[in-house]
Amino acid sequence: MIAAVMKIRVVFASLFFATATSLLAANTNSVVRTITLRSCIERALMDNLEIRFERINPSIASWGVTLEAGAFDPNFTAGAIYNDSSTPSATAGPTEKRQLTPTLGLDGTLTSGTGYNLGVTDSRTGGTGYNDYLYTGNASLTLTQPLLKNFGFDANTAQYRVARKKRDIAIQNFQMLVMNKIGDVSKAYYELVYAIENHKALVEDLGRAKQLLDENRRRVQIGVMSPLDVTQAEAGVAEREEVVIVAERTIKDNENTLKRLITGEMQRFQGESLAPVDYPIVEMIETDVTRSTRAALESRPDFNAAKQEVERQNILVKWKQNQLWPELDLQGSYGMNGLAYSGFHTLTAREFSNDNPAWSVGLSISFPLGNRKARSHYNIARLDREQALITLKQLEQNIVLAVDNAVGRLQTNLKRVDATRAASRLAAESLKAEETKLRAGASTSFLVLQAQSQLAAAKAAEIRARADYSESLITLDLAEGNTLRKNNITLDDRF
Repeated sequence: MIAAVMKIRVVFASLFFATATSLLAANTNSVVRTITLRSCIERALMDNLEIRFERINPSIASWGVTLEAGAFDPNFTAGAIYNDSSTPSATAGPTEKRQLTPTLGLDGTLTSGTGYNLGVTDSRTGGTGYNDYLYTGNASLTLTQPLLKNFGFDANTAQYRVARKKRDIAIQNFQMLVMNKIGDVSKAYYELVYAIENHKALVEDLGRAKQLLDENRRRVQIGVMSPLDVTQAEAGVAEREEVVIVAERTIKDNENTLKRLITGEMQRFQGESLAPVDYPIVEMIETDVTRSTRAALESRPDFNAAKQEVERQNILVKWKQNQLWPELDLQGSYGMNGLAYSGFHTLTAREFSNDNPAWSVGLSISFPLGNRKARSHYNIARLDREQALITLKQLEQNIVLAVDNAVGRLQTNLKRVDATRAASRLAAESLKAEETKLRAGASTSFLVLQAQSQLAAAKAAEIRARADYSESLITLDLAEGNTLRKNNITLDDRF
C-alpha cells in the first residue's frame, strides 16, 4: 500500500467558511478571528502556560550541571595580619615587636580526587632587639590522594555526571510535554471544526423540519392533510431548535478549550470568536505496527528519559558502592623556607633557592564502626535502580500497546469514514423517497420527520468519523514520537 494512495479533500471554502463566520459573528459584539492549525500550534509554543513552566526546568538542570562542575573550581585566599605588641622585662625596658604577615593560598580538588593546597607566607618583623627588619617566609605544597573511598575519576565526577543526566532528562521531558500539547491543540482545533460542521448539519436539519411544517400547513389549509401532521411537524421543529441551541454552546466550549491551550491570557480573546480554516483531510496511509513500534522506542522522549534515568541510577549505585570503603588517604607536602634582613626580594630569592627544604609524607585512615549510613545509602540506590528498570519496562509495554491501539483506531476510523459516508447518502435517498411518498399521500409527517432525524444522525456520524480519523493520525504521530518532525518543529538550545 502506497502512502496517500487515496486523498479526499472536502472542499468547503465558501460554504463552510461562510456558515462558520456567520454563526460566530451572530453576536454583534463578537469579532471573528480566522485561525490555521499551524498558527494555533505556534501560539501554543510561545504562550501556553504549561509549556512556559516546563521550559524553565532544562535551564534549572543546566545550572545544576554548572553547580556540580564548580566543585572542582580552585579556591584562592589572600590576607595580611599586622601585629604590634609590647612585652615587659625585669632586667631592661619593655620589648617591642611589630610584625606584618601577608599570606597567599590556592587550594581545591582535582577530578581524580587529589586535594591540593599551595600556600605562601611571608613575615616582616621589627622592634626592640632587631638591628634591622627580619624577613622570614615559607612556600609549601600539600597533596592528599584518597586511595579507597573517593578514589579515581568515576567517584569524584559522579555528581557531575548525575547532574548531566538530570539535564538530559529535563530536556526529554520538555520535548514530551511539547508533543503532548501539540497533540492537544490539534485535537482541540479539529473538535472545533467538528462542532461547527455538526452545527451546520443540525441547522440544515432544522431547515428541513421548518420546510415540512410550512408544507403541512398549506396542505391543511387546502384540506388534504389533518392538523395532526402540523402538530407533529411543530414538535419536530421544536426538538431540532433545542438541539441547535446545545450545538451552539458546544462550539463556544470548544473555542474556550482551544483558547486556553494557545494563550496564557484568555483576556486577549475576549469578544472574539475563532474561525478555523483548515478542514480535516481523509487519507489512507500505509501502516505497519512493527515499524511504528520500532520508531517509537527510538524516538519517544519519555522512553529516552526513562533510559537516561536508569543510567543516572547506575552512576549513583557505583558511587554509593565506593562510599562503603574506608577513607585511606596518602598525604604529602613539600615546602621551602627563607630568611633575610634586607627585604622581601632577598627573602624570595632565598626562599625558592631550596636551601632549607621541608617535606613530609604519611597515611591516614578513617572508618565509621558499623558503617550503617553508607550501607543504607548503597542499598537504597540499588533498589532505586531496580525501580527505574521496572519503570522502563512498564513504559516499553505501554508504548507497544499505545502504538498497536493507535494503528488499530486509525484503520477503524478510516473504515468508519467510508461507512458513514455511504450511510449519509442512503439516508438522504430515503428522506427524498419518503418526502415523495408524503406528497403522494402514501406516507405521514411522522415518517418524514423520522427520515430527517436519520439523515441528521448519519451526517453527524460522518462528521464525527472524519474528526476521529484526523485525531487518530495525531495520536499515531504522538505514539511514534514523530509529532515534532511531522510539524517541522525544532527545539533549540534555548528550549
